[in-house]
Parts: sequence; C-alpha cells; structure tokens
Amino acid sequence: MKYKELYREYDFLLVKRNECVKMIFPLKEGYISTKTISGNQYSYLQKKVNNKINSEYIKDEILPQIKNELQKRGELEYELAVIDEQLNKLEMAAKILDKSLYHKLVVLKRCTLMDSMPLEMRKKSLEFGNAMTALEGIPASDEIEKNLSSWAKGQYSFKESYLQTLIKYNLIEV
Repeated sequence: MKYKELYREYDFLLVKRNECVKMIFPLKEGYISTKTISGNQYSYLQKKVNNKINSEYIKDEILPQIKNELQKRGELEYELAVIDEQLNKLEMAAKILDKSLYHKLVVLKRCTLMDSMPLEMRKKSLEFGNAMTALEGIPASDEIEKNLSSWAKGQYSFKESYLQTLIKYNLIEV
C-alpha cells in the first residue's frame, strides 16, 4: 500500500486516542464550587446535565481525590484535543494525496471508535445489529457472529474482525 507510514501513524494515534478515552471514562467531570452556609464551607461537584446544573456534595475526606480526578480529566482532554488535531491533519493530507487512502483512514477510525465503546454499550450495539440484520434477512456468517460476540465481551478487537472481513471480500486493501 502506498503511504504506509501515514497509515501507521494514523493507526498509532487512534490507539493512543482510544487509551485516553478509556482513561477518561471513569473520571469525574465538572468543576468544584464552594458554598458558605451558616459560616461553614461546603464543597460541591457541579456539572451540566440536560442544560441544568447538577450539584453533588463532596465530603472533605474525598475532596483531594475528586480534585485529582478533575485535573487528570483536564490533562487527558487536552491530550485528546492534540491527538484529534493531528488526526485531522493526516486526514486532510490523505484527501490531497490519495482518496482511497482517505477512505481507508475513515474505516480505521470507525473501527477504533467501536473498540473504544464501553462493554455495556457493546452488548446493546450487538443486539441492535442483530435486530437490523434479522429485519433485512441477511444473516452474518458464523465466523462474524463469533468475532462480534467476542468483541462485545471485550475479548476481540472490532478493528481486526472488520478489516479481515473487508479484505476477505476484496472490499479494502491494507
């Protein structure tokens, strides 16, 4: 394949992005506000939920942990922004250099996004996919069913399964 280095760099950045997303997922989000009530100070974790500010009281003993989580989240979000900027630059370069390369990058990105999905969402996604194929009347092969089931359990990469399927049917060349 032409432009293998660009493809590899893009793949590396996607993996790095995926790792950041997984690390961000369990961290608290929002900001800490302090309120004085009857002369005593109380800390609250605040965040927007459905365009409303949601406040959650923070006990003094866990305040340092929450602050650390918020700081770590901010650092990871900054890193994600840098990675996304690099990915966009590579995508723009691929559009100029070779349209088929750009399409390969898009496929790679979609696969990586599937792999970043939390396990509970994977199961729902698989159920939806099964319902859609049942409606269409086009069953997936046993191999694909097995791979997707393993992916939903976190045992197999969606990217590997999807790319192998595309290659098998000569729909993409890597």
